[in-house]
Amino acid sequence: MMTHPPLQFLTLLSAIAISSIRGFTSSFVTPRTAHPNPTNEFITKLFATESESESGERRDDVADKISEVAIDKNRRKLFAIAPASTLPFLLNSNVASASESTTATVNPIDDVLETNLSLSPPQQVDTALTMPRAPSRALCADSAEESRIAIFERVAPSVVYIDTFSEKRDVFSTNVMEVPIGSGSGFIWDDSGHIVTNFHVVQEAKSAQVAILTFQSSTTSSIQPAYTSVRPGALGSNGATVLKDFTRTVYKAKVIGVDPTKDIAVLKVDDVPIRELRPIEVGTSTGLRVGQGSLAIGNPFGLDHTLTTGVISGIGREVKSPTGRPISNVIQTDAAINPGNSGGPLLDSSGKMIGMATAIYSPSGASAGVGFAIPVDTVKFIADMLIQNGQIVRPLLGISILDSKQARQALGITKGILILDVKPGTPAFQAGLKGLKRTDSGIIEIGDIIIAIEGTPIEKEGDLFKAIESFEPGDVVKLTVDRPAIEVDDDGSPQIKLKELTFEVKLIASDDSTFLKR
Repeated sequence: MMTHPPLQFLTLLSAIAISSIRGFTSSFVTPRTAHPNPTNEFITKLFATESESESGERRDDVADKISEVAIDKNRRKLFAIAPASTLPFLLNSNVASASESTTATVNPIDDVLETNLSLSPPQQVDTALTMPRAPSRALCADSAEESRIAIFERVAPSVVYIDTFSEKRDVFSTNVMEVPIGSGSGFIWDDSGHIVTNFHVVQEAKSAQVAILTFQSSTTSSIQPAYTSVRPGALGSNGATVLKDFTRTVYKAKVIGVDPTKDIAVLKVDDVPIRELRPIEVGTSTGLRVGQGSLAIGNPFGLDHTLTTGVISGIGREVKSPTGRPISNVIQTDAAINPGNSGGPLLDSSGKMIGMATAIYSPSGASAGVGFAIPVDTVKFIADMLIQNGQIVRPLLGISILDSKQARQALGITKGILILDVKPGTPAFQAGLKGLKRTDSGIIEIGDIIIAIEGTPIEKEGDLFKAIESFEPGDVVKLTVDRPAIEVDDDGSPQIKLKELTFEVKLIASDDSTFLKR
C-alpha cells in the first residue's frame, strides 16, 4: 500500500529546490569562465552598453525573472513526485480559493503561477476541497417526514410528565416527607384540567405532580420550587423543552377516580388557565387495520416528550390489568414503548389518539418491539364515567369464583368456572345458584360450574368478565351451569355426574350496598 512521504522529506525537497535556484540565478549574474554559456555572454554584452546604475537595475529585473522561471521549474518537479494529498499544502491560498464551487477540483499545473517553498511548516488553506458549511436548518427529505414533524409539534403540548410521591417519616423527627417513587406519562383530556394516565402509574402514590408545556410568556402560578425527574441535559430540567415557544410548568395534581380493572386513572390539576391546556384530539379504535402507521409520545426513562414510530402489529389482543382481570381488544404496536411511556398516547398517521400505552412484552424490561395500548374507545368510556361519578359502576353476578388454573389442577375441572361462594341476599342467591361447601361429615361438595352466559361459552375468567360487561346493572341474564350430583349406577356404586341447569339471574351494580356489606 502506498504511503505518503513525511513532512521532513518535503522540507528537504524544498531546501534542495531553493539551493538549486540560488545557484542557477548566480550563474547568470556572475559569469563563470570555466563554463562558458551563450546566455551569459549575451547578458554581459547587454550590461556593458548601459550605465552602471541602469545596468544594476536591469540586472536585478532579469535575475528576478530568471528566478521565477527556475522556481516554477523546480515546483513542477515537486508536483511530479508529491502525492495528491499534499497538493493543498503546496498550492498558494489565493490560487486555491479562486474556485467557489463545492465540488472538489484540482487546477492544472500550467495554471499555477506561484508556489510557497518556505521552510516553515505548511498550513492547510481553505480550498475547494474543504467541506461546505451546513445549513442553519436541516431540510426534510420528504413530505412524510414533514407530516411526522408537524404531528409531533401539534400533539406534544397535550402530553404531560407525571411524577408520583409517597409519604415517609423522617428517622430523626416526626415530620412526614414526600419521597419520589416513580414517573410516567399522561395526556390532557379536556379544558377543565383532567389528565388521563394508567392506574399503575399512580397506584402506590400518595400525591402527584404534573409538568405541562406552557407558553414562555405565561405567568401562571406553579409549584415553587418545582421538582421534576426529567433527565438533565441539553433540554434539562431547567424548564427548556423540545418546542422553542414553550416552557415546562409543574402543578400539583389529585386523583379523582381510578379503574384498576382497565388500568385507567384520571387526575386533575387546578389553577391552570384554559389557554394553557391543549386537550388531545381523540380518534377511534374502531376499524383499525394491521399495517397502519402509529406514533407514540411519552417520557421513557425520564426523557420527556420522546417520539417513536411504527405500525399497528396486531389488534384484538388481551393483557392482564393490575387486578388480574383481562383487558380485551388491546392494540399491539412495534413503536418503541419503554418504562415511562405508560399512560402516553398512541396516535394514528393523522395525529389522532387511537390508544393509551399500557404494557410491553420483553425479557429485558425494555422495548422488544411488542407494545400494547388500551383502545381509545375504552379509554373514553372509562374516563368520562370517572370524571362524572368518580368511580366505575359495573354489572356483577354477586358471586366469587375459583381461579380456573387451580380448579383444573386441584379438582380436575376442565371446562367452565367453579363458583366458590354466592353472596346471601343477592339475585344469584335467590335464583338458587350454589357454591363450594363442606358437609357435616367433612366432605367438600363442589358447587355449580358456569359453562355459558346467554349461550356464550365460558372457558376461563376472561370469558366470564367479557360476557358480563356487555350488559348493564339490572339486566337479567340466562346462566347455564353444570351441577355435580351423586347418582347410583345399576350395580349400586355411587357416581358423580354433571347435570346441566339454566338460571335467570339479575345483575347487580358494583356499588350495590347489599353486595359490599357482606
